[in-house]
Amino acid sequence: MIYVQGYRGTVSENEARDLASDGIFVVNYLCVGCREHAEYAYNKMKSSFSKGKNIARKEHLELMLILSGRRQIKEAIALCGVTGARGIVAISEKEISIKEISLELDRDDSLISYTPEKARHLGISEGRCEYFFENSALLELER
Repeated sequence: MIYVQGYRGTVSENEARDLASDGIFVVNYLCVGCREHAEYAYNKMKSSFSKGKNIARKEHLELMLILSGRRQIKEAIALCGVTGARGIVAISEKEISIKEISLELDRDDSLISYTPEKARHLGISEGRCEYFFENSALLELER
């Protein structure tokens, strides 16, 4: 089972790296088109590493590449990184506790839902969450 949770507020880059080392990946909520998109990207990241087809050396960076549909790590970090984010989405195979994330954040799973703002953030056609999958799948074609 993959857990996907939204939180209002911010975490630092160091906190995001620490969480990633514990198997909890946090990204800017604007990079997650919907719950299914987060689950797809997480599964794709795991598959890429198991098949040796990963672009990045670290799982959290590979996840950002897939979520953003970008091939360049720097671009993926600019779009999906936590710096300046008003909210985050946490993705993990283990149950996520607010204490692990931060006591300063408020749980808000509405941040996982599709919005036109998210499509604009990634330069995707507005309309449906499915467009996020297409954007992520383009990365696979370029590998």
